[in-house]
Amino acid sequence: MKTYLKITSFLFVSLSFFSCEKNITETTIKEKYTQYFNANIAGQSLNIKGSIDENRDIFSGSWTGVGNSDGTQKDMYRVKVTVPRTFLNTTLDAKLSFQVYDIKPGIYLLSDAKAYQKDFANHMYLATNVGLENSNFYTTNEQKNPFKIEITKYEKPKDSSVPIVGGKINGTLYNIKNLRDSIVIKDGVFEVRF
Repeated sequence: MKTYLKITSFLFVSLSFFSCEKNITETTIKEKYTQYFNANIAGQSLNIKGSIDENRDIFSGSWTGVGNSDGTQKDMYRVKVTVPRTFLNTTLDAKLSFQVYDIKPGIYLLSDAKAYQKDFANHMYLATNVGLENSNFYTTNEQKNPFKIEITKYEKPKDSSVPIVGGKINGTLYNIKNLRDSIVIKDGVFEVRF
């Protein structure tokens, strides 16, 4: 009986050592997402990088899901960029904005001069000296060559419904008061999420 008790005690002590293993947990550090906008605007190179908590005041994107009466949804995405006043020799920084409705990878040719006035339309504009007497508004025009937006990336990460949007922009925007006054934007590339 003593032998039986010794064996049982030995097994009990042995099992308790095996069951007390330390569990090692790994912490995955998620890399911060960096978005960017690079373009030649009026002959000058604009390069902006940022994240959800840096440079959002000068470069950001916003996604909107537009629900239809049949239960389906169309995605709309808008990008906003602040263009420094030195680029266009203005009093205030200029505001560049473009929007793609029903967005997916592909080429969008914009030429409607009034598209920026519609909520659900593809458009692009640049506004200078907003709120001042000498403000100007530049957008596309149907009498001129279309402005090209090419969406090369549109994907929703597994952990979010907010997409990452990337692409290229090239074209000319025209002053709505004077078509001879224009601003050329070329070799634009961007990727944005926030």
